[in-house]
Amino acid sequence: MIVDRLGRKFSNLRVSLTAACNYACTYCVPDGKRLMKANNELPAPKLLKAVELLQQATGIDKVRITGGEPLVTPKFDEFLLGVMSMGLNDVSLTTNGQLLMAKKDVIAESGLTRMNISLDTLNPLRFKQIARGGDLKTVLKGIDAMLALGIKLKINMVPMRSQNHSDIISMLDFCFDRGIELRYIELMRMGHLLGSKGFQADFVSMEALLDEIGKKYEFSRTDAPYDSTAARFFVADRGNFGIIANESEPFCRTCTRLRLSSDGYLYGCLSSANRQDVSEILALPRHLALPKLQGLLVSALSDKKLAFQGEVTVMKFIGG
Repeated sequence: MIVDRLGRKFSNLRVSLTAACNYACTYCVPDGKRLMKANNELPAPKLLKAVELLQQATGIDKVRITGGEPLVTPKFDEFLLGVMSMGLNDVSLTTNGQLLMAKKDVIAESGLTRMNISLDTLNPLRFKQIARGGDLKTVLKGIDAMLALGIKLKINMVPMRSQNHSDIISMLDFCFDRGIELRYIELMRMGHLLGSKGFQADFVSMEALLDEIGKKYEFSRTDAPYDSTAARFFVADRGNFGIIANESEPFCRTCTRLRLSSDGYLYGCLSSANRQDVSEILALPRHLALPKLQGLLVSALSDKKLAFQGEVTVMKFIGG
């Protein structure tokens, strides 16, 4: 087992199936241009081989499928069914929900039980302004379909003062009514937002979120797993919500996450652009691949910071 001086190890793997996305969210890209797939993206069998090797090298037992938008790539079906057959303790998916209706059958076949859906507003006009793509009604149909399959859902919302601040409570009520846990995510200093005036103008802190929620609900802080990214809160007779407070309450000291990009690079930290190329290792016999991979993992673990520092890397490339 590879452990750093703070006792951190890799046990959670984020796999980005593609850098492409069918949205162009304002907090992700600056110019409204949709992200395209990376050069030399790995096919599903190679990504599955990488997951298998990482499982053996580190004891990783949790995998989250991300992107870009993972449902836009043709390899989604093969990867999902393949990773679900690996005997991992937990497999989950993060998606913007636009293609859930189209992928409903393979999701049901796979036996997937957990999913996060990115949704920043219930207002159709603001949805178009923020996502710059897609259709709100289609996403809402997909949410209903996943609930009907018995999948445990969380919704991720990025509150921004100039765009969806007025939706903070309506989103929470929507989730409470459906037994969904809402995760507010503080705006992150990444990509075009790093060092920008727009970040400071739009940023909504955890304190500000709790002040807003407190106008309607009484809540108490509740327990969260040791390596959780979210602070969790409980509202009696309604349910739980969480806040991923990258700025207000960084989770870096307990982070166990490793990210594998669609083109075969390992990233140990969102605050570092350092990366380790695993693509060439995948063709080696297992007894040669594993020692090389462990060396790369030592380097990736050493990239972890003590607090989120921001980075020019666009999170969508590496599976936030």
